[in-house]
Amino acid sequence: MAEPVGTTSEPTVFTSVWRYRWLVLLLAIAFAGLGWLYGSQIADWTAKATLAVEDPRSSNLFDQGFDDAPERYVQAQVAIIESRAVARRTAEIASEQNPPVIVTVADIQSGLRVSASSASDIVTLAYSAETQREAITVANAVAISYQEIGRLAADSNFAAALEELDGSIASLQAEIVVLETDISGRQQAMLIALDTDPDRIAQQALLDELITELHGLVPPSSSASVARFTQFENELAILTLRINTISTTLAQERAAALALELDDPERAALVQLRTDANQRLTDLQARRDQLAVDADLASNGVVFYSPAEIAVPSNSVLYIVLGAILGFVIAAAFAVRLTSKRERFTSRNEPELLLNARLLADVPNFKEERIDSGLPVVDAPTSASAESFRFVSASIALQQDWPSREGGQKNFKSVVTMSSGLSEGKTIVTANTAAAAARAGHKVLVVDADFGNQRISELLLGNTNPRAGMTDVTAGTTGFADAVIEVDNAGTGALHLLSRGTVSVQAPDFFASQDTAALFNSITKVYDLVLIDAPPLLRVAYATTLARLADRAMIVIAHGEDTQSARELSDQLALVGIPSIGYVYNFAPLRSEMAVSAGSMADTLGEHHATTHSVTLRPE
Repeated sequence: MAEPVGTTSEPTVFTSVWRYRWLVLLLAIAFAGLGWLYGSQIADWTAKATLAVEDPRSSNLFDQGFDDAPERYVQAQVAIIESRAVARRTAEIASEQNPPVIVTVADIQSGLRVSASSASDIVTLAYSAETQREAITVANAVAISYQEIGRLAADSNFAAALEELDGSIASLQAEIVVLETDISGRQQAMLIALDTDPDRIAQQALLDELITELHGLVPPSSSASVARFTQFENELAILTLRINTISTTLAQERAAALALELDDPERAALVQLRTDANQRLTDLQARRDQLAVDADLASNGVVFYSPAEIAVPSNSVLYIVLGAILGFVIAAAFAVRLTSKRERFTSRNEPELLLNARLLADVPNFKEERIDSGLPVVDAPTSASAESFRFVSASIALQQDWPSREGGQKNFKSVVTMSSGLSEGKTIVTANTAAAAARAGHKVLVVDADFGNQRISELLLGNTNPRAGMTDVTAGTTGFADAVIEVDNAGTGALHLLSRGTVSVQAPDFFASQDTAALFNSITKVYDLVLIDAPPLLRVAYATTLARLADRAMIVIAHGEDTQSARELSDQLALVGIPSIGYVYNFAPLRSEMAVSAGSMADTLGEHHATTHSVTLRPE
């Protein structure tokens, strides 16, 4: 699976800041600290205390149902805190400190700022003074004096409420006494009227006579006759019956009269008034008990108090913010500069967007496979590095033949290998790609066109010095066949080398001449592939002229290369107008999937006895 394609465009401020975010944060904090230090030297000190206030009436144990809006209460408390009464008490409290802080009422009112939140019950006290101690002491003294005054006001309010309730209770008790007297008087009047009725008086007199007669009965002696006993019992029974009858009648008349009194509407109204009065009395007494409890539990209206513990320079926040902004801007500029200077390729697919070219292969760093030779295709053919160059060769061959052309002609023959600077492995890539193509059966010519550094000739020929080269051919002193050197190759193809030559020339003039152009045109008719090793495009001026002699360009990008150099290389190739067949990502980290090649490698190398080749990774 291909790695994600990374962006290599010009670094933006955001990407630069994010890459160096810890540096940016550190500088912003440092400059914010400098802003605080500057503000502390030029400004007064401000201390803040915080109060959470609540109407004591609404926070009592027994709900009283007050309808006042909480925000009105908070605004009222702000006015109280700003009052002269609080300021006077604040001055007294400040003077009692050790050592004392001497401030006047005018000083307190001018230096005090009170603010309240419209969405909560929070009140903030801020006091500014010349010293930290004075700012902290006065801010806390304001809060304490406000709480003291609030407590005194709450006690006074409760005392007035209790006094008012006691008066209401006394009035109700007097009203109840009057009502009970009226009810009792009506009953007494009714009973008096009943007792003065003539018929009832007569019945009562008769009852009294019967009772007297009953008491006057003398029982017979034990020796009396039976008739005498019978007579006595009859008299006693008659008297008892008459007494009971009259008593029952009188009692019934009294009960009936009382019943009539109970049903009387006027009496019922009085009874209802008495009941209502008793209920109100009960409510008032309960309310008084509740108020007494509330008076004991009542606060001064402050449910939370956070005293001032530190003082900060006035407007220090502004200086801190300005310092942080300045630090951020400086750090962001520094981060962009660092990013621009240090933007480098870290993945094989990252150059794709910048170069607008496809990846041909990523070639591992030879050292990670413990390869000492510069030609792993020849000296370590089963290595991952050698296989990478075979990928490059195969990709070139595929692009030569696809899309197919009429008559089977190749799309191009000559490829110049380009890099932006030195030490990017351009020559190594050219030599190994040529060897891989020759071993694959192609007739390949390597042109050593880097006149200032004949490294590829040394790499392919070793200590053998070429007797002639392209300058000799263009000068007419040597034929092309005599200038070309055959390089040993184990494959089925052929690998030849055309070096610089022995005739002294100026490289820019040489590659700009018609004879050189004719030479390069002629060799493409003889070989399947011509690989030209050119000097670095951004270091040697004539490399641009040389590039115009090739059909295509193959770009070599080194792992960790500066992206700015690659961008300049791409722009220069676009100016030359030579198409690119892709890029080789050189010195790439050896990936785990490259470390083991399957048995099919044997078919590629013609080694049927080989099955699997394992590559030992270089230890970290």
